[in-house]
Amino acid sequence: MRKLSFLLLLAASAVIAQAPPSAPPRQIVLPDTMGANFAVADSARLTGAPNDFDFLVGVWEFRFQQRNPNGTWNPAYSGHWLAERKKNPNGFVEDHFRLDNRTAVYDVGTWTYRVFNPQRKLWEMQGVGSESGQWAPGLCWADAENRYVIQHYGSTLMRIRYFAITDTAFLWRADMSNDNGKSWFNDRWTMSARRISK
Repeated sequence: MRKLSFLLLLAASAVIAQAPPSAPPRQIVLPDTMGANFAVADSARLTGAPNDFDFLVGVWEFRFQQRNPNGTWNPAYSGHWLAERKKNPNGFVEDHFRLDNRTAVYDVGTWTYRVFNPQRKLWEMQGVGSESGQWAPGLCWADAENRYVIQHYGSTLMRIRYFAITDTAFLWRADMSNDNGKSWFNDRWTMSARRISK
């Protein structure tokens, strides 16, 4: 039995070794194609809590994919996401989102700072790209199953949903609007994340 297992392992290794190194990762599979699909105006009536982003604390491995205006998908690419809860009476989470790139220094990527505002009962956030220096302000709130974000990237508005959240994985999708929310391009960005450590 051990000899058979060893031979199967060798065969599997040979198949992996023959796979083309440039083969693009598979498309990220989501349970539907409805997009983040929530009203931006929800930020005026719904609320969050100081522990909404505790689930994100730790180190994650992700696959991120972008959909083109014609509906086709670019190849998914991989990266790592590290989130840390800071000492604060309310919620305060800092995270670093970076693509896997052996030629880039560690600090390259997107840094995001989320702080819970107890008066508004919403999370206020600022993201910044280390390469561009452009800040992206946003608001976050939650319900029992999802986390919701609206965020401005210059003149572009994104609505983002974290969903299917477990202790070891979550899914993420973002819709894009170039007319301040009058119309939306659903699932402009999608992502699946898997926990590496807490």
